[in-house]
Amino acid sequence: METDRFIKLTAGTRGTPGHPVSPDDELRALLEAQALARDLARRVSAHTHSPVRAALFARAAEDEHRAAAHTRLLAADTARRTLAHELPGETFDALAAIHRDPSGYLAGTTALPQDPRTVPTGRPVFKDTRAFLSGFLHISFFEARERVRSIDRLLPGTDINGVPTRPKFPVLAGDFADGTADPGQIGAAARKLEALAPGIDGHPDAATLAETLEDRVAESVRTQDPRTTAKLLAGIQTSLERGPEDLPEEVLRTRTGLFYRGTTGGLGEFLLRTLPRDTEALLAMCASTDNPRTKAGDRDGLLAQSLSTTGTGTDAAAADTALTDGSASGGPSDTAEHAGPGAGFPDFLTDPATGAPLTDPATIRNLSLDPDGLGNLFTPATAANDRIEGNGAGSRNELFDPGTFNSTAYGGDGLTPPQRHLQGLLNLIRAAGQPRTGKKTIGLPSPKTLVIATLDELRGLADTHGITSRGQRLTPAELRQGLCNGGVIPAVMGGRSQILDLGQEERFFPEYMREIILGIYGGCIMPGCTVPPEHCEIDHDELWKNGGTTNIQDGRPLCSGHHHARHTGLIDVVRADDGLFSVILPKFMDPEQKPRRNAHWRTPAPPLF
Repeated sequence: METDRFIKLTAGTRGTPGHPVSPDDELRALLEAQALARDLARRVSAHTHSPVRAALFARAAEDEHRAAAHTRLLAADTARRTLAHELPGETFDALAAIHRDPSGYLAGTTALPQDPRTVPTGRPVFKDTRAFLSGFLHISFFEARERVRSIDRLLPGTDINGVPTRPKFPVLAGDFADGTADPGQIGAAARKLEALAPGIDGHPDAATLAETLEDRVAESVRTQDPRTTAKLLAGIQTSLERGPEDLPEEVLRTRTGLFYRGTTGGLGEFLLRTLPRDTEALLAMCASTDNPRTKAGDRDGLLAQSLSTTGTGTDAAAADTALTDGSASGGPSDTAEHAGPGAGFPDFLTDPATGAPLTDPATIRNLSLDPDGLGNLFTPATAANDRIEGNGAGSRNELFDPGTFNSTAYGGDGLTPPQRHLQGLLNLIRAAGQPRTGKKTIGLPSPKTLVIATLDELRGLADTHGITSRGQRLTPAELRQGLCNGGVIPAVMGGRSQILDLGQEERFFPEYMREIILGIYGGCIMPGCTVPPEHCEIDHDELWKNGGTTNIQDGRPLCSGHHHARHTGLIDVVRADDGLFSVILPKFMDPEQKPRRNAHWRTPAPPLF
């Protein structure tokens, strides 16, 4: 029904033919429409037993939610513009009564309170619009404050001279008004862009940059999931913070470390800061442990480890056996393995340079948090317990004193305590890739780092960055160092990400091809999918049974669900002009039917300078 007709229908003639529509009539019509919408929603929900109608009902309800979010901002803007917070308390009481029972007002028998004829005097009920929204609407102060702040971001207004002004973020504002995207995501993107404004203003062409970034963010909000948009905004922030030149590694290194934040609610809290290459190792470790199809992600074994104790007796013995062999019995004895000069030293203590197990007590103590407190590694348990439970040096409280634990003072080894703690953790991760028994171990993944670089970067002809398979940008120094270390696989590409070396043809993609393909795309190519690369399957461009070949150019990663969706025709995969694959979503998801890529895995920090 046309809006004007509905207003006239609800207003009636008021006893006067040709009665002109008043602002009260429009407000009454809004209240009637809301009541009708609520009643209709309840009826549709109660009487719908068809999945087809249920699906359309869900879309209609989402549209109503998005429209309501825009209406809330319009109401907040109107309240601020009219100084509604300055109304007297008697007026608020009368309005609350009408809201509870609007029948008299809708019928035209009850009138609204009169607007103040003079400037209010004395102490107002509400200090400002934020306080009015919070108190009168019964919402939190933070929600009220966010609505007021969002007015300038997402609604047009007027300046002090009465000149109309556009919203601070017009593209996002248009999407917000049209209901094109989720209002919560639009609001979050606007807040983040506003926080980035000081960095954008420092750019030589700030206006153009601001428009470009807003367009990119708005497109991501419309087409991608919130995590992908958050990664894009984080990349923008990184580029702005770096400025025209990257921070030197020596500056970044001073900020790294494993910092102890104390104990809250019986749980210890730590803050971890790492360089990009170390971030990649940690992400690879987490992804490997999350994969239940690997030994590192063995669900039953990890559960047994998490439930076991580490004290003395049978529980400790069972836990030790599970860590070594992944079973309760049948594993090889460690006696022969640990015999010799290194007997009695833990396997996880390794030389950071070579990865070989450390056997020299003096070297181990130098790498330790508390050199004098490592006696329990080499001495009987009673001596160690005496040290921990005693009141002298090395007691538990002194050992974990945050001032000492988080000190930024450099020791004789050139490391701060947090950097030393971080190195110990990284040693654990890297040592897992060098099992002394040759057997995989439950809970200890063998992470690999795939470094993607152009041929010029490998030759040292370009002063640019390599990028890891999870999007970590490596400096030229980190790139060269990584290519010299074990566990790092170089993927040599042309300038537009074409692989320069093709592999042999096989029915299934061999591991080296799989690693390269995952390095190109990052993870599942379905837009918005966040399944990590370790869980993906490699799909042939042309079906094997139809003559398809197994080579790097014709493979693309898909998670199990989207792999099935591709083969059942729910999604189409097409090759773009650059040789890489894109996805065409179903029409109900993407009416434009544009080839799209998953920006979650490849959302680099944009080159702003």
